[in-house]
Amino acid sequence: MVDSGAQTHTSRQMPSETDRLAALADLHVAEGGPEATFDRIARIGCAALRFPHAHVTLITHNLRIAKSHDPSSSDEIPRSQSICNFTIQGYEPLIIADTLLDERVRDLPSVKKSHGMRSYWGMPLTTRRGYNLGAFCVLDTVPRHPVQSDLEILRDLARLTVECMELRAQASVDVLTGAASRRALYEEGSRLFNALGETDRLGCLMLALDHFKLINDNLGHAKGDEVLRDLAVLMHSDLRSDTPFGRIGGEEFVILLPGEGLAGTYAAAERLRRLLEATRVGGLQITASFGVAERLPGDASLADVLARADEQAYEAKRAGRNCTRPVLLAEG
Repeated sequence: MVDSGAQTHTSRQMPSETDRLAALADLHVAEGGPEATFDRIARIGCAALRFPHAHVTLITHNLRIAKSHDPSSSDEIPRSQSICNFTIQGYEPLIIADTLLDERVRDLPSVKKSHGMRSYWGMPLTTRRGYNLGAFCVLDTVPRHPVQSDLEILRDLARLTVECMELRAQASVDVLTGAASRRALYEEGSRLFNALGETDRLGCLMLALDHFKLINDNLGHAKGDEVLRDLAVLMHSDLRSDTPFGRIGGEEFVILLPGEGLAGTYAAAERLRRLLEATRVGGLQITASFGVAERLPGDASLADVLARADEQAYEAKRAGRNCTRPVLLAEG
């Protein structure tokens, strides 16, 4: 480790940015704001390394997302303004003992502001397959130089953070909503798909909440989480207990309907759309855009059905939201 931000070079080749972002999406952790689990890890980091601030961050295509609370900064800032963007470019700790001496970061807003960040120690959040999702970092307003034991603690806390993310992704239930996890829904859906006879039907309904980002931006992620939880409860109340229902994205849910063709799936989507339209969810009046599809003879896997439902949900948003696509019956 070399001071002032230089990292130890390794022969390990970095994955492409496309693959890195796909790995981040697969873990389903970037949605929502800070979480208690990562707040606890950050507090341990502060105590163990004697720093006033510690953070768990994720780096998306264009944002740095905070997964632990940071009173001094918003939950999302442009990726270009985050030192963690440099941390994910390697597999070793990024140690910047004095940010004012590092030309890469000295002009960043977090450094230039009054009582700004003067030292940064960061460790990439590296998955078992070598994808850097973000960083675990500690910050201080004075220059700080680590010793070897500090670096080991930094590595351990980053590894612990990733293990929490990976273990949660393997769970069969989405911890926020109680719906099936993305992984569990795909496994159950694939089992159903592979068991279908030549004439058996399988409908797929995808719903995406309308303007969900505005809820998070204007009312906070806690309100957004409340909306997602209440939505899941509402959907469960209208579905049979054995109906596969899962959360596959931030505000996206999928319902699989064995035995239903396109017309039956459309009717189910319209019933749920009107139920949501007539119900306050999380104390708010919200709507969703629905896309429907059915298994076709040429489909090779469940992914083909899901892709068509996803495309139709997008078409519903383009059509003005709060509707179902494709249109099969007279609306209204």
